[in-house]
Amino acid sequence: MRAMRTIGVWPLGMVFVAGLGLGCGDDGPATPSSEGSSDEGGSTTMVVPDTTGPEPGTSSSDDADASSGPPPQTCGNGVIDVGELCYLDVENYAVDSAPSDLALADLQGDGVLDVVTAAVGANGHTIMLGDGMGGFGEPTLVLGGSGTRGVALGHLDDDGIIDMAGANPITEYVAVYYGDGKGGFSDQMPVGAASGPRAVAIRDLDDDGWGDLVSVGELSEDVTVRLGDGMGGFLGAQTFPVGPEPYDLVVVDLDGDGDLDVAVANQGEDTISVLRGDGSGTLAAEERVVVGQGPRALTAGDADGDGAMDLAIANFDDDDVALLRGDGMGGFADTVEHFGVVSEAYGVVLADVTADGVLDIIALRRGDAEVVVFERFPDGSYDVRGSYLLPLNPLALEVADLNDDTVPDLVIAAAGADRVGVLLSFP
Repeated sequence: MRAMRTIGVWPLGMVFVAGLGLGCGDDGPATPSSEGSSDEGGSTTMVVPDTTGPEPGTSSSDDADASSGPPPQTCGNGVIDVGELCYLDVENYAVDSAPSDLALADLQGDGVLDVVTAAVGANGHTIMLGDGMGGFGEPTLVLGGSGTRGVALGHLDDDGIIDMAGANPITEYVAVYYGDGKGGFSDQMPVGAASGPRAVAIRDLDDDGWGDLVSVGELSEDVTVRLGDGMGGFLGAQTFPVGPEPYDLVVVDLDGDGDLDVAVANQGEDTISVLRGDGSGTLAAEERVVVGQGPRALTAGDADGDGAMDLAIANFDDDDVALLRGDGMGGFADTVEHFGVVSEAYGVVLADVTADGVLDIIALRRGDAEVVVFERFPDGSYDVRGSYLLPLNPLALEVADLNDDTVPDLVIAAAGADRVGVLLSFP
């Protein structure tokens, strides 16, 4: 068993668990998923050989309409062919208890992406440094506040090193950690936030070159902005009301004016809140848009290639993903498109994983422990292209090129299995 470095007072033992197989997204039947998953954090325990989640070696596109005619797979020939969907089966990395969120960044300045999770059950963050080939090293725990649910990476001071922020809903603050450039972080510095901070982002809202903190308060039902001073400190809190039980946020320029805006998923009703930024760090009053029942995650990107930012939302209670097509002025089309995910939609990302130059929708099926790819077709419609099995209770998803083959890889936080799952591309 590998020893695990711990920054704080609770040492842990962790073991690396990995499985390797080949799964192309259009062959093989789906394997029945396990039941009984939960997104609640649990106590931290020693890890034994991995028996969690579905058996490896399975991917499926049984959901897809065969008439859509996906191109033949050429997985493994080393050539990136337009339209192919090729991923190895999930490799599972043991991490601290109940990872509910994750973020990727180059923590060491070596050009390799590293991963950081928010560990609900461990009250902190697990750090794993990348090896440049799509793998990760031993986990290290950095302690934070109680019930850590969200994590963000970015620059909070002027040293050019990646820093970290964590959302802690039980102790009701955002924890800030300053990076050391070697993959480690300082002890936490609590920064006041709204009540029950659930998610956090580090973005430059006032365009001064320094990262600012943006968090959502699930209990206080608002967004809190703390502008950074460039030296690691923060100005006083500004709060902006949003909808019931805000669960996730994305910070992006929605109206094309060069200023960052904020969109929030309100899981307590069927809406998102859109708050437009003015470039000074202040946000306008929210505008609510109906998207579907129980929105728990959202992401932004130009899904249809028209130059306007769109939003994709995972609706947990409706078991679907909603697509809001932007008009380039901060508004959205009257019609909300819905794509059935089946069994508890959770995380969602827009990325081109089929090498055709257009963004696909990648979403998590929490109940089935799967990640599903919706491919976009020339007429603008989407259909399920393939799905891949994951460890139990996947809650968060990131897409990035981990092994420098120019094809995006998938990284998932699976809270029910205490795992980070990695699906590497296999062109």
